Amino acid sequence: MFGQIRYLISESFRGWRQHRTVILPSLLTIFLSSLLLAASLAALGGVFRILRAEGSLYTVEAFLPENVAADSIGAIRNRLEHFRNIDSVEFVSADSALADFRRHFSGEMLELVDENPIPPFFRMTLVPGARNPSDLVDVMNALSREGSFEEVQAPVAWATRVSEWKFKMVFWPICLSVMLLVTLSLIICNSVRLSLMSRKLLVENMKYAGGSPFFIEFPFVLEGMMQGFVGSALSVLLLGAVVNSLARAMPMLAENIGGLGILLALVVCMVTALSAYFSYRTVQEFLLAKRNERD
Repeated sequence: MFGQIRYLISESFRGWRQHRTVILPSLLTIFLSSLLLAASLAALGGVFRILRAEGSLYTVEAFLPENVAADSIGAIRNRLEHFRNIDSVEFVSADSALADFRRHFSGEMLELVDENPIPPFFRMTLVPGARNPSDLVDVMNALSREGSFEEVQAPVAWATRVSEWKFKMVFWPICLSVMLLVTLSLIICNSVRLSLMSRKLLVENMKYAGGSPFFIEFPFVLEGMMQGFVGSALSVLLLGAVVNSLARAMPMLAENIGGLGILLALVVCMVTALSAYFSYRTVQEFLLAKRNERD
């Protein structure tokens, strides 16, 4: 049994050497398709990460005057809690705002001023049902008319941009990924079919000699798996190297590529499994066609 397995494996590698003019173009195409597939899925993962953080865009900050009385803060907060479409209200003192600024930005930006330039403010989030650009603008306008604040701000431009592009950001990567999977399937089927046709006499002799379906199918299925694995593995290694280089140059990117290694490993497993399946299907169809010809 083990001797037969060794023979079938060696036959698969022999097929790679003897039919490299067929296999190498297919391997190159699988490499390029896998590279695009991995990049598309990585982009899709980034889109979902952006959409998960979309709720944080629907935050309004209303800045109080520097000389606001401490006893009036509670009354203002009480009014804000009863505003339409406001979910939560958080008061941020001037000291807390300064400490938060120092955590996220360089302290050199504050060296030119003697006092704390950041006034106290209220940070408000919108209820989930009102997290859209129009309601965000309505809340901003209502707070501006309230008269208790020097300035009211919110990331309206970013919220509008994400809302407008949300469907496209999800649809096109999914569409491209499906097209690439179909392309990979066709490439693998065609490669195995050409390999079968070039070894047609060998397959027929094995069949006439009483070879089992497993004995005939195994070399071709293993050959297809090897193409899928090698092509996809090289593509994810290249993509991983490019992303790591960009991450070293852009620290912000490095904070948002968590899980990329798992995604790239899934791409290799998916392309390899796809290669094995369609190789098996192609060999089955070939043997069935030959059986029908004899009948």
